[in-house]
Amino acid sequence: MTRRETRFTNLLRSRGIGFIITAVSAWMTWRCIPSFMPEGLFAVMPELSWAVNLALLIAVAGAMIAVNRQFNLLRTVSVFFSAYFMFITASTPVASTFLGIGPVLALVAMLGMWILFTIYNERRSDRRIFLIFTLLSAGTLADWHFLFFVPVFVVGLAQMRILRFKKIMAALIGLVTPPWIAFGLGLMPIPTLPHIFFTPPTLLLSMPGGWPFLCTVLLTIIIGFLLGLANLIRIIGFNAQARAYNGFLSLLGITTGVLAIMNFTDLQVYVPLLNACVAFQVGHFFRATASRRGYILILGLLASYTALYIWATAI
Repeated sequence: MTRRETRFTNLLRSRGIGFIITAVSAWMTWRCIPSFMPEGLFAVMPELSWAVNLALLIAVAGAMIAVNRQFNLLRTVSVFFSAYFMFITASTPVASTFLGIGPVLALVAMLGMWILFTIYNERRSDRRIFLIFTLLSAGTLADWHFLFFVPVFVVGLAQMRILRFKKIMAALIGLVTPPWIAFGLGLMPIPTLPHIFFTPPTLLLSMPGGWPFLCTVLLTIIIGFLLGLANLIRIIGFNAQARAYNGFLSLLGITTGVLAIMNFTDLQVYVPLLNACVAFQVGHFFRATASRRGYILILGLLASYTALYIWATAI
């Protein structure tokens, strides 16, 4: 690499550029308010819905930075990966302009992962395990999509080398506590079993910006898969604890991608968490190839998402 390329790479990975990308992402969602007006209560106050949703996305990005700094997942202090998360999420206005369950799911998953990483091979961890599964259970009371991630965190306990009988009991008590309180005190009615029915893929494509939205998510899944494989060789060389951390992150990303494909009619629910997991993989790859013109792929990705955003907002 030339000296100019090295300076440009360092600039791209700097906090200043990360802040600029985040600000641009916020503007991208703001300008979509008239085109993607929500229904129901938030149709009366769309700016509030946008602001709350943006705050949640920023919280997710902040949690990603905190996890990386505490556990050194990416072997770098650069915050570019979190800004990249904000940008690719903003490129899907359907899922990023107004408040939905997606950012909440992503935030709970990031917080749960943060707590999970603190109990690697630690015997006194029952309270934190209880907290993880309490968060998931509380989320399930609001939206059933949280339930899919309970098995992921159970596998995560095994990856953290703490899957014991007492830990399983702590997880079960955490799962039972929120519904016990909510239903026992009559705060909400006992739900009925959901009806399972087939919905045609045309339902997704018929929504405003359906084709651009679908193409953007497919690009994210493909990038996550390819870069995940590329990063695997490097991660194998890490110590056992780092491999456990990155193994759980990969498991979370793969599960989210599979759920996005299978439960495609609720695709917007999985987009923020999927983007967060893929952003970690992009951060891994950029860190490993920073001295080998890795910026070329990054610029190509940013350009691709920009084109998809323009397509989505032009419809």
